[in-house]
Amino acid sequence: MDHQQQLHALGRVAILAGLSPSALERVVTSCKWREFVPGQQILAYQDPSTDVHFLAAGRARVIIYSREGKAVVFTDLNAGTMFGEIAAIDRGPRSASVEALENSSIASLTADQFENLLLREPRVALATLRQFASEVRRLSERVLEFSTLVVQNRIQAELLRLAASSPQHHGEAIISPAPSLSDIANRISTHREAVSRELSRLTSVGLIRRQGGDLRIRDVARLEEFVREAKGEAEY
Repeated sequence: MDHQQQLHALGRVAILAGLSPSALERVVTSCKWREFVPGQQILAYQDPSTDVHFLAAGRARVIIYSREGKAVVFTDLNAGTMFGEIAAIDRGPRSASVEALENSSIASLTADQFENLLLREPRVALATLRQFASEVRRLSERVLEFSTLVVQNRIQAELLRLAASSPQHHGEAIISPAPSLSDIANRISTHREAVSRELSRLTSVGLIRRQGGDLRIRDVARLEEFVREAKGEAEY
């Protein structure tokens, strides 16, 4: 990336969006910039590093592997996302690994640089707090799903979550690229056979359809109704 591309990329990061041009320039200049290829580890679980990172371009995955090698997928990150801020704030070990899914450009600040930015720019500090609040809500929702929903409904909830972050038109959503059976299984702690059965069932009732390398959710409202009903939130 050249300097103008770096400015544009970090200008899309939510917590940095309110910075003045000169303040954004300082952040871009202060960052260490690196490139990663698909499959390359960006952060390691329990690593003592404390830098905060901005995904300037590409996609990455937050993941933990068990001792037996089972993958637990937390979320996928798109360009414009900040990650690694927990360790940057509390100086503790990394709470998860992060791997590049595509060719990715990463801009990094040291924990001290990030802390100074928060103290210097109240809008950045407030935006960071709001991001934390949003993440706590998302994780609380997932804990509730794991505790109360059967596998079939957890699959539906995960598809709904993916649809919410995908382009939608006339009540449909296109998840691109389509997640693999293993990807979905690793997100909700089940096995790929259970995912395959539920996707086949949803296809047979006309709710989803494979479309090349994409997955089309043909009725997002209906899928949402399934999930709300499973959670006991359906309106009568």
